[in-house]
Amino acid sequence: MEKKIKSALELAMEQTAGLADLHRESPAEEFESYFRAASHLADSFLKGQSAPQKVHETIGGYPEGAREQASRIFLEKIVLGMELKHCREVAAAVRLFQAGGEGEPAAGLEQLDQEYRGKIGEAQAQAEKGRFREQLLAPLHQAGISGSALAEVNLERSPVWEGKLDGIAQGYRPQLALLKEQLLAAIKKRG
Repeated sequence: MEKKIKSALELAMEQTAGLADLHRESPAEEFESYFRAASHLADSFLKGQSAPQKVHETIGGYPEGAREQASRIFLEKIVLGMELKHCREVAAAVRLFQAGGEGEPAAGLEQLDQEYRGKIGEAQAQAEKGRFREQLLAPLHQAGISGSALAEVNLERSPVWEGKLDGIAQGYRPQLALLKEQLLAAIKKRG
């Protein structure tokens, strides 16, 4: 009998033939695409392109092993990216995903949203009464601009209005930061 000399490749293939059965993807690797999708859903949510109920339904359709982690990724990302304008929607998402849990921070977000929107409404009412018009027009008058060019000035795009809104928001940012911390702690504790 003639003995065949095996190449190094053939020897290596024989020795590692059984190893393929030993390697299995970890759950994190197996569900990585779902976790990335949850992150993209959070981005979409913060841009106002996705509703909490629709996101909940989407993540609810993920495989059993991916749902909890995907939900946590989504919630953490929306809480971290939340601005004052997102409070109401983030509170709704937290309540929906946590099935009634984390009530205190979610209620705090709803209250913060109500107060913030109330202050914005008051500022808009003052603007409609012409309160900021003189502040807005003073630099234009100094530059020699007057007459019909100033009849319909867009307050919402003016530095005066943006400064007013930023001043209102500044008063609520510490409270928002505290609520973010509470929500993140509750989400991590639960997961």
